[in-house]
Amino acid sequence: MGTINKINKIIFFIALFLLSFMFSITKNTADLDLWHRMAVGKIFSQLGNVVYHDIFTYFPSKPMWVDHEWLSGVIFYNLGIFFGDYGILFLKVLILFSILVLIYKTNQLIYPEPDKQRISWYFVTLIGVLLGIAATLRCQVFTYLFFTLWIYVLERVRRGENRLIWIFPVTTIIWANMHAGFFAGFGLLIFYAAGELLNRKNPWKYIGILALCLPVTLINPYGIEYWHYLKEAITMPRPFITEWESLKPFESFYKVIGTKMQLVLLIPALIYQLIINFRLYLMAWKDSKWQSQGRLKKIGSTFMKFFRSVDWVEIIALSVTLYLGIKHLRHIVFFSIVAGIFGYKYFVIFADAIFSKIKDKIYSLIPEGKHDVVCFAKFALTYSFIINVCLIMITGTSHAINLSFYPTKAVEFIKLNKLEGNLLVPFNWGSYAMWKLYPQNLISIDGRYEETYKNEAYMDVSTITFYNKKCDRTKWKETFYKYHHDILLINKENEVHKDFRKLKEWKPIYEDKKAVVFVPSSTLARKWLQPNKDEKYYIKTKYENNINF
Repeated sequence: MGTINKINKIIFFIALFLLSFMFSITKNTADLDLWHRMAVGKIFSQLGNVVYHDIFTYFPSKPMWVDHEWLSGVIFYNLGIFFGDYGILFLKVLILFSILVLIYKTNQLIYPEPDKQRISWYFVTLIGVLLGIAATLRCQVFTYLFFTLWIYVLERVRRGENRLIWIFPVTTIIWANMHAGFFAGFGLLIFYAAGELLNRKNPWKYIGILALCLPVTLINPYGIEYWHYLKEAITMPRPFITEWESLKPFESFYKVIGTKMQLVLLIPALIYQLIINFRLYLMAWKDSKWQSQGRLKKIGSTFMKFFRSVDWVEIIALSVTLYLGIKHLRHIVFFSIVAGIFGYKYFVIFADAIFSKIKDKIYSLIPEGKHDVVCFAKFALTYSFIINVCLIMITGTSHAINLSFYPTKAVEFIKLNKLEGNLLVPFNWGSYAMWKLYPQNLISIDGRYEETYKNEAYMDVSTITFYNKKCDRTKWKETFYKYHHDILLINKENEVHKDFRKLKEWKPIYEDKKAVVFVPSSTLARKWLQPNKDEKYYIKTKYENNINF
């Protein structure tokens, strides 16, 4: 039986890996931030150090560029250069798979089931976590990985394995240089300290871990300036950035569908557990001798027993991460991870309560000697289906990172014709333009906005390049002429391109389905070189640029 369980577990992990692989390649469009991360990585690889002031923009920037993701950029750049798309995609698959394995390992600590894997729970959890890992690679994926790792280690420390405490300060050094989301880890320590205090246990262990981790965050290229940046970044408003908007759960059925599926499974399970606990205490109360004069005292005693039966670490972690996820869509992944861990045992108890009677009836119709055969057949059919579907999808899907979102041809046009100078570009295209056109062009803005740009710059670019109901349209022209531009790269999907056509000082010299390139009307007419029309060319040359120091 032990050998069968080992084989089943191996098959479970194979299925989990293939699911991670399949869902990782379903969206292959290059993330908006990938390009400026790789640019930073290339600079570091050439200089052996970070740069402390911005070199890519002509818009107002901060006097010091604190890049909290510099180490992620180094990793992304080297993977892209040495292994191409496969390197970046494999890292994405590996991180997603590692998160799911850590969730599984933590679940086995909290509610051990050595002979059961319950792939359905991990499938739903995967869909929930995928929201933060959908596009190629973003630096925040390391935060999700470390966040999950910390819960796993905290649960082991909670069970007396204090020898693992060294993991926290060591991973904090790496985490703080990969992404400023290490604050989520500090939040976990506060959850555990507060929860254990309510559980009437010693919380000082977790406060001590926090005290160990705080000073090592200063081991970074910027020292204390990192914390000055963090103070501003955490409190700054982020209008127009979709992932920082509040979650509107009924806006779309498919929006955060994984988290919704988790809640559908979790809420009834939690209610069922509360009912069971309440009934147990009610039965114990009725069994005791009734004394009218002690009724109030008995109710209070029963309530306190019920209160103490709750694990407050779980309650705090689930409720706070759900609140943060509703407040900012970007944070909903933290809830999905926490729900995947702390919701598991409630799901199992609830599911077993519902299906155990059905299972017993089915097995009563089958000869006892055939039960193992039926179990194996069910397992084989389930995992054969999952593995085959995954393999079909993986082999039938392109593994190349897609550039369909970007104005590849328009950028190539600017490059071929050596149109030098300040390039006005929308926020979402800024990083790609920077990666492909520096040092020929400086850009207006890119995805490093809270690291590098003053808030004024972000608001002005937003007003100029895609004004809408949230922007003041009357100030559009005034804001546009506030800066010196040499070339305009404008998105045709936004109506603002029509307004640029009305400006006498500017003329369009290139146009395709995605973008329009404008230059000053005084630019001498000449025969413009046209970009390659073959999309494969841009896929093949995506990692090539002229950033050299």
